[in-house]
Amino acid sequence: MKQIDLYKNLPKKNCGKCRQKTCMPFALAVIKGDAELSECPLLDTAEAERLKGMITVTDWREGLILKLRDEVKKIDLAAIADLLGGQMKNGSLVIICMGRPFTISADGEVATHGHITPWVKILLLHYIRNSFNNSIMIKGMPKQADEKWISYAELKSGMVKASSFQREGEDPLKEMLDQNLASVEAILNRLGALKKEGFPTPYAWALNLLPKVPVLILYWPEENEFPSKVKVLFNPSADKYLDVEAIVFLIEGLVKNIEAMSRR
Repeated sequence: MKQIDLYKNLPKKNCGKCRQKTCMPFALAVIKGDAELSECPLLDTAEAERLKGMITVTDWREGLILKLRDEVKKIDLAAIADLLGGQMKNGSLVIICMGRPFTISADGEVATHGHITPWVKILLLHYIRNSFNNSIMIKGMPKQADEKWISYAELKSGMVKASSFQREGEDPLKEMLDQNLASVEAILNRLGALKKEGFPTPYAWALNLLPKVPVLILYWPEENEFPSKVKVLFNPSADKYLDVEAIVFLIEGLVKNIEAMSRR
């Protein structure tokens, strides 16, 4: 079943209650294996089961992981460990991603204690490959750039994916902060976020999602006629370590982590 065929069988109400917000992106997410039909609140159980039996999910992610592993195998991890903000341990590279240590072996295998998703593997392998490919530019960047923050749209090719970034990252963060500011702030603290001052809102947190990819999360609560708002800003060097599509995955990972930690 193709995306358009599944879409035709959905309620097509664009109710905004799923993570994709509208039915067409939801259909694509189901076909790709990134969402379950049960996540649609307007689709009854029997119809969801009927449609599920007609869908063959092709997990293209495994193919991408193998391709990235082949590229990472050619890289001397020890030579770029400092560039990545990682450390070598027993011949493998250790990188902290969203507060968790991950180990990447010389053959590109990614491991950690507990569950690891294909997205995290893709993200870390992208991080290593892009950093290696852009190592000359990274080493030549001025240190004062570390103190600057820019929007996602200002990153290289960011304008093309800006709507996806807002839909998959900023909007879900805003909803969670609207619902329970104290809980989300506590989770951000557990992930290593630091409260920052000098911004046009008292709710500003800096967080290293990857050692060399810090983000600045700014939140404005609803006030009088002004609706609440979230902006996620980046260091100008972010697109040297990850391409803009991988950065969307990174923010999605943060959203999913906060959702999971809030249920514990």
